[in-house]
Amino acid sequence: TEVRSVPAPLDLTKAKWQLSVEDWQPANPYDTTFGAAAAETRKTQIEMTLDGLKAWPEIPQLQNVSGLGTYTTTVDLPAGWSSANGAVLSLGEVFDTFTLTVNGQAVPIEQLAAAADIGRYLKAGRNSITVRVATTLNNRLAKIDEGVRNRGLVQPYGLVGPVVLTPQIQPPVW
Repeated sequence: TEVRSVPAPLDLTKAKWQLSVEDWQPANPYDTTFGAAAAETRKTQIEMTLDGLKAWPEIPQLQNVSGLGTYTTTVDLPAGWSSANGAVLSLGEVFDTFTLTVNGQAVPIEQLAAAADIGRYLKAGRNSITVRVATTLNNRLAKIDEGVRNRGLVQPYGLVGPVVLTPQIQPPVW
């Protein structure tokens, strides 16, 4: 089989990413309520554009935030791109659990390897990649709870990368 050249991998780590964060905070003063009132949560939206990925504690607006982060970027593929092309998306480091959507379609992704074969979800032209990350509540608690703060464990939440899209050639099966 003659295989044409494969496009170079695309490093999306330094790309423009839209980040929408749902910041989970206690609705009532943390140490003064009990029962159902202690479990009430206020969710505040934070919207931003990132010129490259980094952990939440490195972003001033997100230093002590816990909750859900939705990252979206686009990648343009050449007009010759077809279903015969394959591609693997590697997310690199992601803290904590996450989901992946490509062009509006949910993509199964290996949580430990943080990689997925996304070739069948891509098309020629503009493609949207969305990663939704759910964090633990540790970083919010580190701000409001002395015991957690004294442990000194701030977690590097978010999509950190490197995020790399590696095109592959998949010759037709006869």
